[in-house]
Amino acid sequence: MDRALIRSFGRRVRLGMVGGGSDSIIGGTHLLALRADGYCELVAGAMSVQPEIALSSAQSQMIDRERAYTDWRVMLEREAERSDRIDAVVIATPPQLHFPIAKAFLECGIDVICEKPMTRDLAEAQELVHLVRDNNRIFCLTHCYSGFPMTRHARALIKQGAIGRVRMIDVIFAVGDPGTSVDPENPEDRHWRFRATSIGKASILGEVNSHAYHMAGFVTELKGQRVSAHLATFAKNREVFDNLYATVEFSDGAAGRFWSSYVAAGNDQGFSFVIIGETGQLRWSEEDPEYLWFKPIGGPAIRHSRGYDSNDPSATRHDRFRAGYAEGYGLAFANLYVDFAQAVMARQLGRPYREYLAILPSVEDGLSGMKFIEAATLSHEQGGRWVDCAPPN
Repeated sequence: MDRALIRSFGRRVRLGMVGGGSDSIIGGTHLLALRADGYCELVAGAMSVQPEIALSSAQSQMIDRERAYTDWRVMLEREAERSDRIDAVVIATPPQLHFPIAKAFLECGIDVICEKPMTRDLAEAQELVHLVRDNNRIFCLTHCYSGFPMTRHARALIKQGAIGRVRMIDVIFAVGDPGTSVDPENPEDRHWRFRATSIGKASILGEVNSHAYHMAGFVTELKGQRVSAHLATFAKNREVFDNLYATVEFSDGAAGRFWSSYVAAGNDQGFSFVIIGETGQLRWSEEDPEYLWFKPIGGPAIRHSRGYDSNDPSATRHDRFRAGYAEGYGLAFANLYVDFAQAVMARQLGRPYREYLAILPSVEDGLSGMKFIEAATLSHEQGGRWVDCAPPN
């Protein structure tokens, strides 16, 4: 980590948070991640649509009373007037709110960290790309699995030609815990991701498979070209699809498939990938994230472990512990915050900052993901017909 940069900057990056309060599933992860390495501090928040929860959540995070808000619009208006205003906003709301919040803060010159999926639809995603570019802002989409050191090392190995030309890409994100496999009897008790009114019946494409799609492109640097998708609902009385199988044609002739599910009974976290090339394969699982397995043709399997200097610099630059001391999901998430904060600091200091953004999930990644979501939805509606999901220009 570039500690000299934070010393030159002289303070932490000031963050505000919209959503992420005590009624949020993902909020606690963001709160841990943003503080893990001392690059950021949470100074303002409109942390829930419920006023009482918004205020109590802000209080629990030691946010000054005058910067604890019950409406993100009021937060933006008042923060914009402060000499010590926030440098960036964290958007940890349901997806249907991502676009209007991001748009407003970007237009006010405030950088953005946003939960996935980036927007509700492709039109919003396309506009958001232009907003980021036109306002010259930094934007991070929290595809957190790209923060794991060994997924970054996998990307580097593939780039170096360790497995030759990529032929097959297999990514699974299939969970099956009681909270996702069965819906509550009372519809009012369902999480918003299981309500079709939030982001549509095919919400699994954004909530779960967007991670799988991003990871496929992240480690291989290939783009999805066409998709044939099948969605299904298995849980009783569920309003949305809870299982996806998709076959994908990637650029450079690679073939791929995704399985994403809420109803994979017996699975805990369930995120993993296998990338097969001409001369070998790479395997990684989030449930055993410290290790990346490389199996060449005609040779023994080789285990790459986090924490060694022999790993690619993209995998070692945020190492906190030596090999054998697991870091895990929370610190992988924190790696995104470190990269983001370093970019913010460097740019405000007038220094080169693009290097910190090189592998950070971007607004363009969000656009590519939305193109895939819309293509996969259309494919399912048309009986699994192949549908183009061309990458952004």
